[in-house]
Amino acid sequence: MCHGTDGPAEPPLTGHLYSRIMDLGAMHGLQSIDTAIEQATHARTRLLEIVEHDAVVAEVNALRADIERVRRSQKKAQDELDRLEGESAEIDAHRARLEKQLKTIISPREAEALQHEMQVLAATRNELDDRGIELLEGSSAADEELGELEARAERTGASEAMLAERRRAAEVRADSDLAELAERRRESAAALVATDLEVYERLRKSLGGIAVCRIEHGACTGCRMEISIAELDAIKRRPADDVVECPNCTRLLVR
Repeated sequence: MCHGTDGPAEPPLTGHLYSRIMDLGAMHGLQSIDTAIEQATHARTRLLEIVEHDAVVAEVNALRADIERVRRSQKKAQDELDRLEGESAEIDAHRARLEKQLKTIISPREAEALQHEMQVLAATRNELDDRGIELLEGSSAADEELGELEARAERTGASEAMLAERRRAAEVRADSDLAELAERRRESAAALVATDLEVYERLRKSLGGIAVCRIEHGACTGCRMEISIAELDAIKRRPADDVVECPNCTRLLVR
């Protein structure tokens, strides 16, 4: 009667059964290219030239908005000045009529009423003049601000044009690198057996873009989780052509 076993059971190393030997080296090469494409695509949107150009475009837009704001303010001030001039002209004409009328009036009471009305008109005229002076001073300050803004906008516009050209050149280089990677990817994928490519694409889709990885410093480079000593030892004892998965994430491991 047997009371023992031949030894401790090895930990399971695969969650799937693969019916044939797979070229994991070639699959890992394709994985490296796909990873490079993802990194290059990410970097393509964050090129320094793009960041610098976007910043100066935002500055140009802000300056244009400020220029438009000052111009609207000037237009509003000019409209008010035109209105004040019209009201002042009406007051002057009214006063002239009252002065002419005053010369023909004999009654002291009527003369006093006309003089009072003329005083009110004079006070209103002074208020209009004060407001006009205030608007003219504001317009002068606005002219100065507008000149400074337009000068800055001109300088920034020239800088934007230069940075736009640098951006275009950087994007062309990045697109060329991506096109080269895409061609390498096509060639690498074409070299794989169809079933291997099918497995690779399926795993890559379900595992966040990484289907095949290595073991480094006792951890899977796909999920970054440590593999136990017992599991690492069992992996080493497996035949070289066995397909082994990470015990934590089920990615294929290149040994």
